[in-house]
Amino acid sequence: MGVFKRTRVTKDGVSNQYWYIRYRVNGKDKYESVGRIPLVTKTQARALLEDRRRQVRLGQFDMIKTKIPTLMEFSGEYLAYVRNVVQKRSWSRDELSLKHLNGFFGDRRLSEITPKDIDDYKESRLASVAPATVNRELEVLRHSFNLADRWGKFFGKNPVSRAGMLPLNNQVERILTCKEEEQLLEVSPSHLGDIIICALNTGMRKGEVLSLRWDNIDLENGVITLQASNTKSKRTRKIPTNSTLRTTLLKLRLKTSGSEYVFLSSDDKPYTRQDSLNRVFIGALNHAGIKGLRFHDLRHTFATRAVESGCSIVALSKVLGHADIKTTMRYAHPDNSINDLVENVANFGKDGYQSGYQKNQA
Repeated sequence: MGVFKRTRVTKDGVSNQYWYIRYRVNGKDKYESVGRIPLVTKTQARALLEDRRRQVRLGQFDMIKTKIPTLMEFSGEYLAYVRNVVQKRSWSRDELSLKHLNGFFGDRRLSEITPKDIDDYKESRLASVAPATVNRELEVLRHSFNLADRWGKFFGKNPVSRAGMLPLNNQVERILTCKEEEQLLEVSPSHLGDIIICALNTGMRKGEVLSLRWDNIDLENGVITLQASNTKSKRTRKIPTNSTLRTTLLKLRLKTSGSEYVFLSSDDKPYTRQDSLNRVFIGALNHAGIKGLRFHDLRHTFATRAVESGCSIVALSKVLGHADIKTTMRYAHPDNSINDLVENVANFGKDGYQSGYQKNQA
């Protein structure tokens, strides 16, 4: 029979059943493990068997991968793909995530990682990192399984998708007050202050700000054009500049005339990594006595201020570069707007109109 079960015993003495397939190549039997039961169904094993037989008929046996890789073995292929093909700007962060994942899962093959293993990983990592960090690492693992499935190196249901992510409350953002902005700019070195001004007046992400080049800026027409290769959504984005930012850019144009990059470090060198700014930014926050603020919160501050100033959600969505306007809707009712709304309800009818209850109270 072409599809059959086989029992395998782990180092801990645990017995698990796996689907195997058997097919012939050049008169010899070939055996291939498909995956653990019930993560892989018999129907999926049969489908793979038919695919293998088709490859043999077409003379494509050299393309057949008869061994499902371990996560550690596949990590190199995944990183090469996201770095060179997808050109993911944060691939180094994926590399760090895989370091933690490989440390936990060891030499287990992709077909041997179960939803229970994913839950165990969550529990283990939560002892030292925040839920958001765990989810970020699991996103990398989920993408790895999807890519392996696409390349024929994994069969079955994605265990990360089955286990799910940790619940997060992503609606709470830290907004920088005007007074805090003054304090922060006062203690920041000039190269950091210019970056903060840009983030607060454009809503650009840290990576977008640090990679900004002079050929992206039209000073005459007051427009910044972010190329698709430098944006998270992989779409070109145009951002108008206001008077505050234009003043800063004109000053920097004179100062950095020999560089293609707008923002330079204290050593007058371009930023090669996003985390290169962390030390000086955290130092400025501590000096200013500002707590609980991340650089990304400058983007939230820009969006909140824009809505408070009467900006439309559609316009804000275009400036922020959100692929879905639902993402921008989180700013539709910032805290001050909610307070104003409640106060307006309290004042309703006080100008020449009183409700029956108010008349009775009078």
